[in-house]
Amino acid sequence: MTEAPARSNSGCLDSVFRYGERTDASSRFSDVTLRAFDTVAEQPLAFPQRPGGLNPLVGGANTEIAQSEDAFQLRVQAPLGAKNAPVVVFVPGGGFMTGSGNARWFTSPELVERAGVVLVTVNYRIGALGHLGSTGQPAESQGGLRDLIVALRWVNEHIAEFGGNPNQVTLSGDSAGAWYAFALSALEETRGLFTRAALISLPWEPPLAAGAYAERRDLVASELDGIGGLDGAAIEQVLAAQSALSQAYAGRGMALMPAAAGEVTGDLHDYTSVASRLHISELALLSTSEEAAAFLFPAPDQAFSPESVGGFIGAKFDDPAKVSEWIAQKRPDATPKQRMIEAMTLHQFRLANLELAEATTAAGIPTYVASLSLQSPLPGALSPHCFPLPFLFGDREVWHDAPMLDGLDDAVFDQTSRALQDWFLGFVTSGIPSVKGEGGERFDPLHPARVEFDGDAVRSETPSELGLVARR
Repeated sequence: MTEAPARSNSGCLDSVFRYGERTDASSRFSDVTLRAFDTVAEQPLAFPQRPGGLNPLVGGANTEIAQSEDAFQLRVQAPLGAKNAPVVVFVPGGGFMTGSGNARWFTSPELVERAGVVLVTVNYRIGALGHLGSTGQPAESQGGLRDLIVALRWVNEHIAEFGGNPNQVTLSGDSAGAWYAFALSALEETRGLFTRAALISLPWEPPLAAGAYAERRDLVASELDGIGGLDGAAIEQVLAAQSALSQAYAGRGMALMPAAAGEVTGDLHDYTSVASRLHISELALLSTSEEAAAFLFPAPDQAFSPESVGGFIGAKFDDPAKVSEWIAQKRPDATPKQRMIEAMTLHQFRLANLELAEATTAAGIPTYVASLSLQSPLPGALSPHCFPLPFLFGDREVWHDAPMLDGLDDAVFDQTSRALQDWFLGFVTSGIPSVKGEGGERFDPLHPARVEFDGDAVRSETPSELGLVARR
């Protein structure tokens, strides 16, 4: 086998490869088949997308990349001379509408070289390309998932060419990427393609029901009626229809995401039910203390009233008074918008992560729970969704245009980055996160603990939200 080509990244190989190709080149929705390994470096591509809703926090790296409907690529970063190294396959997020494994955000020679890890970041179909199709069947909503399965097979067959160990693969991802990594952990089809999972900002987001999926597909199809339809319209017209769909579902849930069909069952986020189906040896969970601040960041304060916040809390929790008291203790002078951020974060992320940790522990899967509570200097950003990524990948320069980092002291960035990387790399290399040079504490429902990262302060704490119950 010819040696794989390297891009310039100090002591690490950095190359882009095509992992698959459509079985039917005439259909943008056809399944993808595994492509044989070749050593020709390609132009980095992204699947077609418009700027994401979190760009005011993270910047615009996703839309810098040339776009193509055939962006079935993955990027491999590996230490030069690596042999039998642990592998991380990282699935980028983006609300199921944006994202690319080729974004500069995931440039991380430090992460790769520090622990001798092979890092793979993956493209998969997003938006209408990944979630709609020609016939309207719910199974067609899983195009992105099927792409990722093919990419994992490519890694399994070829990662040894880069010095990686195909029997020591950690599947990781953030946001929608974490959703996919979790779903893949429950699929029998992917058993043996990875050993453990590290999920960053995993949202509680059950797959769409058939009716909800049909409503979304019908709306997009109606936007494209008379101009070629879903399979024939120009990609810019498809993206415009996606934007119309996003506006129609603003505040009403995900505009597009996978629907329940086949092995992706409707109980995927009923953690007690699904935990016994997970084929991972260990699980790591990381969330931020105010995830929802990212989603509500652009909204004006006057868009929230005490009544609307109270209505949300009443609908989403079994004991609304107890939740309101918890929020008041955390933020005594909170505005209605800040109270909504706390309530949404509790429901979608913090309590969901604890529910998942309890379920996986009961199923015999060692689970480790962590939190980033460092606050962004950007007013109103708090510790938002996506905030862990710059620290985890560790290269602040590639995040130079991310407003959420503006004004953050370099020393604080470096301290937080080193602590998060240690935690993550410990898990990747041994199945046990590293905290201050020691093995992290496994989650125990009888004595639950969560590692808290707050700049130079790293500590183990009992989650204060224990006892609150989200209504599912």
